Amino acid sequence: MKIGLFIMIALAFTSCNKWIDTGINVNPDAPSDVPMNLILPSVEARFAFTLVQGNDGFRTLSLWDQQMTGIARQSQAEGAYSFRAGDANNNWGALYAGFLMDAKKLMEKAAKPEAKSPYFEGAAKAITAAALGYASDLWGDIPYSEALQGSANLTPKFDSQEQIYQDIQNLLDEAIADFSQPASANVFPFEGDIIYKGDAGKWLQACYALKARYALHLSKRDANAYTKALGYIAKAFTSNAGNMYYYYSTSNDNANPLYLFMYDRGDVRVSKLITDTLTKYNDPRLPQYAAPIPADITIDGVTYPAGSYVGSPIDQPANGASEPGPGIASIDTPTPIITYAELAFMTAECKYKTGDEAGAKLAAEAGLAASLNEYGVFDAAWFAGMKAQIDAKSGDELFRFIMLQKYLALMYNFEAYNDWRRTGQPVLTPNPLAGGKEIPRRFPYPTDAVTYNPNTPQNVTIWDHIWWDK
Repeated sequence: MKIGLFIMIALAFTSCNKWIDTGINVNPDAPSDVPMNLILPSVEARFAFTLVQGNDGFRTLSLWDQQMTGIARQSQAEGAYSFRAGDANNNWGALYAGFLMDAKKLMEKAAKPEAKSPYFEGAAKAITAAALGYASDLWGDIPYSEALQGSANLTPKFDSQEQIYQDIQNLLDEAIADFSQPASANVFPFEGDIIYKGDAGKWLQACYALKARYALHLSKRDANAYTKALGYIAKAFTSNAGNMYYYYSTSNDNANPLYLFMYDRGDVRVSKLITDTLTKYNDPRLPQYAAPIPADITIDGVTYPAGSYVGSPIDQPANGASEPGPGIASIDTPTPIITYAELAFMTAECKYKTGDEAGAKLAAEAGLAASLNEYGVFDAAWFAGMKAQIDAKSGDELFRFIMLQKYLALMYNFEAYNDWRRTGQPVLTPNPLAGGKEIPRRFPYPTDAVTYNPNTPQNVTIWDHIWWDK
């Protein structure tokens, strides 16, 4: 798969210098000093394409949280919890040899007095913080304080996840300070940004949104997690206009990763859990999440006609089931990094957990409306019916419904898996094809790290819990 021109530039940026006369080896198409407005989009592209929704990472988690079903080959095996250390190599390598290294170089370049540009520095810090969050949520303890030093340290120590989460919040605080500076503080114009098109105000609000997410992740560890998250949300964006997306084009050179996966391999289908749940509520997002089946299909003795939306059961891989729909798998469907729908449902959870059921209901309704509008399917009559259902619930039933609606809103999104680990919602039944094994809780450390870095924790399995998932 290709990520496009920005990745090609990034590869040129990270290439090694030759030992002989550098004048002989100058390539005008691969400049040695890449400007910040070209480094930033390459960092954004690597982050969104490889880690946030990459085939080597999130596709697997979508099988474990049962938003998707693997119907053949590797996806079917991973859906039955066959995931080895070698399967984690690509993600680990992309993280440390790819965008984290480039983000560090962007930070260093933006901090130089002759090119002082706090907005570039802030963007690099915010992306680094989010990348550390994704990585630590996959592996728990990871290298950071001694990492990204190249040959100066090939065996960095592993920092605890508790420390990594402190680093995430510190980086976001620094990014907030950077984006709070006036535009006049930037020597180099803030250009090349694909995520927010150079809007520092939106970046500032997104940093607070990310702070809220990572505060809430610690709900099993920090008694004040809900209060802290609400404080950060109060300073974040308040509508879909602030959604943090990475945008693709209509070319395969820069296309949505799920679209490319389906184009190249196509061995996943939308799960029956998703299609059945959306069908139960007559949810207008169903045609956005799933494609109609091309021919009649029979599952568990029931025949569904062509044109229906029918997901594949996790224990009965069905090739004829619904493929991912246009809302998540079109060629130019953007990758969501954090959205208002997520923020609103976070607010709903936090308010419920702090004793404000009325506020929780209002926030859940705002999250549902945001999700519908995000996919362009808001229906006033349908929404009124769902609002009535939310208003009628209380206690644990309300909480479970809030988390179900968040699970549906965050279709093909890493946070759905994190929420399941944090809250146990929705209640998922392990795949019967896994032979009695429980749903995995994490990634194993990759063989590359285990082989070459003696500091790598040993004998870690996919059923071990990371620190915050106690």
